Amino acid sequence: MRKLVSKTLKQIALGGALAAIATSGFAANQGTPGFTSTGDLLITLDVAEEMQISSLIDMPFGTFAGADQTLTSPACIYRSGGSQLYDITATGSGVGGAFVISGGGFTIPYAVDYTDDNTNTNAMAPGTPWGGTGTDTDAACANTGDNGSIDVTITAANASAVPQGAYAGTLTLLVAPR
Repeated sequence: MRKLVSKTLKQIALGGALAAIATSGFAANQGTPGFTSTGDLLITLDVAEEMQISSLIDMPFGTFAGADQTLTSPACIYRSGGSQLYDITATGSGVGGAFVISGGGFTIPYAVDYTDDNTNTNAMAPGTPWGGTGTDTDAACANTGDNGSIDVTITAANASAVPQGAYAGTLTLLVAPR
């Protein structure tokens, strides 16, 4: 009885292995005994597409001087493969991703504009992707140099509507293949 169970389990295992080989579409070819022997096997690799945003710099606005202020950060958009198309999504640190800087229980809204490598500029809305063009196939943008820019504008009206204090926030930029 024990031999019968062992033999049945071996047959089931062998059947499963053969089914796995049959569904893979290729099976390794084993060599045969002899003076020399040759076998071969299939090697596979899946490479996922990669994106990266880099070259970003912080935006220290300094002390409010009573006028609208705009600062710009460069951006390097890298995409493996050959496509030049991507989506960029900006999200602020305010409620619901709002573009605000905060301090002392108060917030100052700001505006975000993104310009791609082809000088297409778009006023960004929090959490809404925008289609940019012009990527580099080198993650450091050594081929093209920085190929995008982010402008952040704080208006005098918004800055003068809050009390004295230090205000800060984070702008998050997400790039994805399009």
